[in-house]
Amino acid sequence: MSPLRSRIALLPFAAFAASSDLAAQRPGRPLIENVARAMGGRDRVLAVRTLVIEGTGDNFNLGQNPSPEAVLPRYEVTEFRRSIDFAGRRWLQDQTRVPRFTTGNTAPQRQRSGYDSVAFNIAADGTVARGSARADVDRANELLHHPIGFIQAALAPGVELTEHARVSGLRHVRMNAGGNKLAMFIEPRTSLPVRIEKVGAHAMLGDVVIETRMSDWRMVDGIRLPMRIAQWIDGRWPLSDLQLKSASLNATLSDIGVTPEVRAAQPPAVAVNVTADSIAPGVWYLTGGSHHSVAIEMRDHLVLVEAPLSDARTLAVIRKARELRPDKPLRSVINTHHHFDHAGGIRAAIAEGLTVVTHAGNARFFEGLARRRHFVVEDALAKSPRPARIERVEGKRILTDGSRSVEIHHISGNPHAGTFLMIYLPAERILIEADAYNPPAANTTPGPAPFAPNLVENIDRLGLRVDRVVPIHGGIFTMGDLRAAALRK
Repeated sequence: MSPLRSRIALLPFAAFAASSDLAAQRPGRPLIENVARAMGGRDRVLAVRTLVIEGTGDNFNLGQNPSPEAVLPRYEVTEFRRSIDFAGRRWLQDQTRVPRFTTGNTAPQRQRSGYDSVAFNIAADGTVARGSARADVDRANELLHHPIGFIQAALAPGVELTEHARVSGLRHVRMNAGGNKLAMFIEPRTSLPVRIEKVGAHAMLGDVVIETRMSDWRMVDGIRLPMRIAQWIDGRWPLSDLQLKSASLNATLSDIGVTPEVRAAQPPAVAVNVTADSIAPGVWYLTGGSHHSVAIEMRDHLVLVEAPLSDARTLAVIRKARELRPDKPLRSVINTHHHFDHAGGIRAAIAEGLTVVTHAGNARFFEGLARRRHFVVEDALAKSPRPARIERVEGKRILTDGSRSVEIHHISGNPHAGTFLMIYLPAERILIEADAYNPPAANTTPGPAPFAPNLVENIDRLGLRVDRVVPIHGGIFTMGDLRAAALRK
């Protein structure tokens, strides 16, 4: 167990490295006062109304690495600007990032998001959309992940501050602001913060330590500010690493909020629609969203391919599959790869008693995933706990019961995922795959298909006789379509 996961195990209500020696605790306000002085003075910190920071850096694509233990794919952030209104408790972020990894869409991505009593996102055409209720909580806490916001909150009346035992030589203060708990870790020599931590909720990972690291402190208008800010999850996965080039204090901010109509809007409802289309006798395509699944009938049971996105999506898919043949139990789900959008429902599948069939390289990750805590937001497995059953696939595995054969093959050498599986139904000459090739939508110009050549190579190497390809994204296409896409530049 990692040190950060140990912290959660010891203190499920907080995000902080804990000491079992309660006698080491003492009032934390003197330490916070020291931090304020080191930053330029208590009065100056409290007088900060707004902050605008700009820079460049990196974002990281969580849950999309080639294998569970591999380095995360990187976006280069070419432009970054965050405008923070501490007094008004709102902020707006505007950044442009460019993928520096193999992908079908290499265009720069402009992203605008913010918080103004509610979370919101701004589309390319300027349309403002209300965020989810969970995003409301997380984005409000972003104000506290900057040292100015933390210190201002910590020095407010009625806030509980407790200094605890040092962690790796760092002084350590916990803040409880009306039940909202965070921790700050401080370098003793400079009295400047090194990081701020809080336990948050991740839909797939459950309770996670959200950590903001700060360094490269510089004086700006009489206040020391960190000019390098990085965010991590569980000390294991980086989310962002930004080097700031400028910071300005107490400027008048305009156009960073939203209209009263957006603030009054309800969080968007998550609609889950699952339709079942027969694509061969005893084989159904379960569509209705961005990520599909496939149900396969065996002699005395059903097999599912893919538990994608979330509890809600996967539980709806499982219900639909069971409706197709209510007299046959659904026993297992085949996972194509570990990417979070394709494995977001694995815990729900485990809660429903399904055995997870996946590449051997994913097994350890999924076993750990099944053991993760989901206290902040309970999911299906937290409500109905049961042990995970994981079956490993190396190069090839055949599921058969005399009535149908289901072949599971490793897609070797694909840059999208090293632990990649495809499913082949030899009698039907159907191949089921995810992400190796996503067909374009109707009436659109096909773009690059960087993973298609490798998929074709694997099909030919294995001698699979494929007529139709059933993708987890998009619609069914022919093997001829796939070969044409593999030749497209």
